[in-house]
Amino acid sequence: MIKFITEHYDEMLEIFGMVVALITLITKLTSTDKDDTVWAKVLHVFAALSLVNPDGSVIGKRGEK
Repeated sequence: MIKFITEHYDEMLEIFGMVVALITLITKLTSTDKDDTVWAKVLHVFAALSLVNPDGSVIGKRGEK
């Protein structure tokens, strides 16, 4: 399992990115705001788990002067 992940992590990340883009597109095309709100919360969790902030800065560097 670990060998598979290490050999194919780039493809897995590519698929994950495509799924995120597809879900974002679908939620923006629907007329309700509830799905937009839920998806925004999911994206917020993804951003919290990311090593890069949404503005492109590295974690720990946001807001530092």
